[in-house]
Amino acid sequence: MYDIEDICNKYYKNVYKYLMSLSHNPNIAEELTQETFCRAIKEINKFKGNCEIITWLCIIAKHLYYQYSKKSIYENIDDINDISSVSIEDTYILSQDRLDLYKSLQKISESERNVVYLRLLGLSFKEISEIIGKNETWAKVVFHRGKKDLSRYIKGGQNERDRK
Repeated sequence: MYDIEDICNKYYKNVYKYLMSLSHNPNIAEELTQETFCRAIKEINKFKGNCEIITWLCIIAKHLYYQYSKKSIYENIDDINDISSVSIEDTYILSQDRLDLYKSLQKISESERNVVYLRLLGLSFKEISEIIGKNETWAKVVFHRGKKDLSRYIKGGQNERDRK
């Protein structure tokens, strides 16, 4: 049904870049990228095809990153040396900002969310249009709308389409 080797070769770098954008740590990104593809291989029969494979892989990667982050918080709670240079308040603010972004991403439309995720991976609008099967202009417009909607949600406002 799906050629796993082809999927790995085609999307490995994109998943790695996505995890780098989340973790900012090449070792963690590499480990979680490998785990993402291991999980994808195990669960490929559950892939329904209602989204692009890269989107599905990024969802797996995101969940693995969340699991890793949650686990590492509890494992490193006693390691004061790692946080001595950053205040607890700054750490909290950064984590809240990231949390607000992820919450807001869930509020925008699926097409906007997919395009924003792919842009976060570092893909060009041309690459996004090829993956999604729409033209480049569509990808740019959807990304622009997604950014505007995200901005409104993060600032606590409503999306214009929600008001109608």
